[in-house]
Amino acid sequence: MQSFILHKFDDNADRPALIREDEDSYSYLHQTPSTNKASCSPPVQTGACLPLMTAPKPLVAPIPKQVSAVAADRIQHLGNFIALYLPRADGPALPPPSALMLGLPSMPANSKVLLAAVDALSAAQIAVENKNHALVNRSRSLYGTALSQMLQVIQDPAAALKDETLLSTYLLTLYEVFVGATQGHGFFYHVQGLLHLLKQRGPSSFHSRMSMQIFHGIRYNSLTIGYHVRKAAMLDSAEWLAVTTKAARVDPYVALIDICITIPRLLERTDRLPKTGCSQADIDALLDDSQTVANRAFEWLSLFEKNGPRYDYLNVASMEGFLEICSDRLFDPVSDFHCFSAGICYMIYWMSMLIMQGNTFKLLQQHRQLDMKQLIMWDRQLVGYADSICRSVPYHCRSIMGYTARFGCLTPLVVASKFYRAKGAIKQATWCETVYMGARVPGLYQPPVPLEPMEEVKKTIQHSDKFI
Repeated sequence: MQSFILHKFDDNADRPALIREDEDSYSYLHQTPSTNKASCSPPVQTGACLPLMTAPKPLVAPIPKQVSAVAADRIQHLGNFIALYLPRADGPALPPPSALMLGLPSMPANSKVLLAAVDALSAAQIAVENKNHALVNRSRSLYGTALSQMLQVIQDPAAALKDETLLSTYLLTLYEVFVGATQGHGFFYHVQGLLHLLKQRGPSSFHSRMSMQIFHGIRYNSLTIGYHVRKAAMLDSAEWLAVTTKAARVDPYVALIDICITIPRLLERTDRLPKTGCSQADIDALLDDSQTVANRAFEWLSLFEKNGPRYDYLNVASMEGFLEICSDRLFDPVSDFHCFSAGICYMIYWMSMLIMQGNTFKLLQQHRQLDMKQLIMWDRQLVGYADSICRSVPYHCRSIMGYTARFGCLTPLVVASKFYRAKGAIKQATWCETVYMGARVPGLYQPPVPLEPMEEVKKTIQHSDKFI
């Protein structure tokens, strides 16, 4: 668990082949119960439990072990993480998964696994930002510690279901996005673990603000996997959709995910048609259900834009740093969203509609007779979604938008690239692939991470129901 594949950078600097992390580096020798109150004031925010400087103690009093450098630097590392990860532009409230990160500094430091996960993720982002070998290796060591802590926690049935455990596992899924070297397996199995924990907790356990934000983050990760592997998860059931009913009335992001979370099941039903004999009744039902979901999505967009589109168009050169990622001005002008949350909603909408409507179009081509006018209309619709995705990417790739925006482009870029390849639009597909590699972490991955990092995961579950 504590030996890791190392990244390669552009230079050939020497680096250690193995680093081990002391799993007790986040704690120190507690004083006896009679003196404990003098040593620490609860709750402790953001990091280690530091003793207060009070009256001199007798020489025989227990002396706390020195806090590790990681714990001592946690406040700085966590602050750097939030500054780099979240958008720095002013605007309306962040979407729930991003807003969750704002609460990390104020969480009491009473969970070893949460502290270990925060340390690993913070170190990973700093390593990626600076492309520093030592920090990458350090982050992998910390990741091993976090996994060890997690292994201990999940063996306790009560502790395994706490919000802190869910949050810790969610943070480790983000670690896999930053410096994962498992071709998507690590991300997939962390999300699988989260879905297992959700199943054990049940829908009624999500009512606090933090638990709901964690749930929103898990749900989006589950959705992205569902799109990749074309399998549904349990979160599209009526009992789990009921968890977000109240929030969906006021938050367009939540309302959109409520719609999108049902799409992977449509994809799974499509793939099962040949196995069930492709009966006319099954085909008709699938097409009707797909149209119902599409109508809900169209209605969502209409409400979202009731005061007009939430973006303008600008020259791509005005998007700071983007031409350094891709100098091809194939998509110009590009979208300048009124705020980060609007941009994320649009990108999820366009990606989801491209996936679902593309699937519906294939079904119609196979099982219906479409005239030329219908073919042109469908092609225009699908090209419009792909074009909108590509024009939205430069806005999210700016450093001011943080890594959450940059990484939010990855799955939409994969979807757009696959669409263009299937259409024979090689120039557009190549643009998507170039931006994908640059938007991920420029120059970090050599050899490059494949455009579909979860392709191997998809193969392993293609003929099974392992995705909850």
